[in-house]
Amino acid sequence: MATHADADLILRLYDLRREAEMRRARSFLAQFQPASAAEAQAAHSGIGRQDNAWVRQATSYWEMAFSIANTGAIDETLFAKNCGEGILFAVKCQILKAKFPEAWNRTMPEAEAFIARNATAQQKAEQMRKRLGG
Repeated sequence: MATHADADLILRLYDLRREAEMRRARSFLAQFQPASAAEAQAAHSGIGRQDNAWVRQATSYWEMAFSIANTGAIDETLFAKNCGEGILFAVKCQILKAKFPEAWNRTMPEAEAFIARNATAQQKAEQMRKRLGG
């Protein structure tokens, strides 16, 4: 059962997402639809490029959040109800890796571990796959 501390942590995680640069990073990754392997490669590993910085920022934020859940530091049910964007990004990385295997190998292992064991997260992931066409 979730505690007040769990609720406070969810609100703190949400507050971190509101920072201006984090909003830009999240928006970029949510809308990112590379048309070619070269475009995917540039965003994936183009150190010094803004798109690469945004990909790293958005995915590492959510990996941090999923690692908190995976260690039991937050109520898993509460977290599962509030991590849809993180699941979206994990699914998006899986789809990009399948579509551009030579250009994109970024995965989100903390997110994938959480999804694998949580029924709510699994349902959300399936909805995201359908939405993204993957």
